[in-house]
Amino acid sequence: MKQKNNRVMRGASGALGDELVFRQRAGKTVISVPPLPRLDNPTEDQKAVRIKFEAATRYAKTAIEDADLKAAYNAKAKRGMSAYNVALTDFFKAPVVTEIDITNYTGSPGDTIRILATDDFKVRAVRVSIFNAAGTVVEEGAAIAAPEGKDFWIYTATTANAVVAGGKVSVQASDLPGNVTTEEQAL
Repeated sequence: MKQKNNRVMRGASGALGDELVFRQRAGKTVISVPPLPRLDNPTEDQKAVRIKFEAATRYAKTAIEDADLKAAYNAKAKRGMSAYNVALTDFFKAPVVTEIDITNYTGSPGDTIRILATDDFKVRAVRVSIFNAAGTVVEEGAAIAAPEGKDFWIYTATTANAVVAGGKVSVQASDLPGNVTTEEQAL
């Protein structure tokens, strides 16, 4: 039975013996039966998922201890979610490199490479490596967030690359939890 303004149960959390568990979700008290322990042996895949989830919970707990980061995650939280929930979700989603624009790169110092990198929360850094046709690193460094858009990054070349054809550009985008995505573009 749904009740409004039940002062007795408002804010309750914890267990009532082995029969009921009280939790707070989206400002409401939820009453449920306690979870049953699993008696089976987990598979290797299940163990891997559990290990990753433990790492995610450690990250989320650490993230909400930082007041500025907690405020940023709270700002992103939808109704019924907490900063902890958003941080936990962020841990599981790596950034995506959608575009590597090399039209302004001819191998000269000062040429630019434009990158579009997105994340469900925030891309922390973008790193660019330029390779020649032999696979040798010509140069590498950090891209700078472009002023015109939050998802655009600009890398400015500092070294001459005499033979551009056959080379490649490798872009690594990382987010706050440390997820890294790498994409390559042929020159």
